[in-house]
Amino acid sequence: MLNNITEKIKSYSGTPPVEELRKAAVLIAITDSKDPELIYTLRSNKVGSHGGEVSFPGGMYEEEDNTLENTALRESQEETGLDKAKVNILGPIDTVVSRFNVSVTPFVGIVPDDIELNDNSDEIEACFKVPLSFLLEDKRHRNDEINRNGDVFFMPAYQYDSYIIWGLTAMITVDFLNIALDAKIDLKTKGN
Repeated sequence: MLNNITEKIKSYSGTPPVEELRKAAVLIAITDSKDPELIYTLRSNKVGSHGGEVSFPGGMYEEEDNTLENTALRESQEETGLDKAKVNILGPIDTVVSRFNVSVTPFVGIVPDDIELNDNSDEIEACFKVPLSFLLEDKRHRNDEINRNGDVFFMPAYQYDSYIIWGLTAMITVDFLNIALDAKIDLKTKGN
């Protein structure tokens, strides 16, 4: 599975950041294991934005980062203790725009299965992993109807243990699954 993901992402040319918007980057970290997992975080209620929400590690671009890839790696290390030297970045997927008009570029990277993570950051309540096999089932906890520029689509919300993956994080997850694994998750229908 990881070989297919690697090939797909390395050959994929995603949509670029939106120049006129503030920029951020997140890391879609995949464990190098027999049943690969994605790493998510639960944001602390102490933070100003997205408190109590599930997200990928990441954050706002800072000039000293020089690149959005460096932003994703820096923020991931700050939030989860993820050693950026142990992340094999495959490349970016499509940039998405948040409801706060931030251009968010996701970077896909492979990390060792036994990667050390922590939730000692003030921004993070918990770090957790979700198997790709679970996400590929597309078993939706609910569908959030989104109307954007006259287009209606149904954004899935997935429940894994006590965590709800929804909103922009779900959108990025579905985009990744469709690009990297040909999941064919259709957002025009309510799914299952």
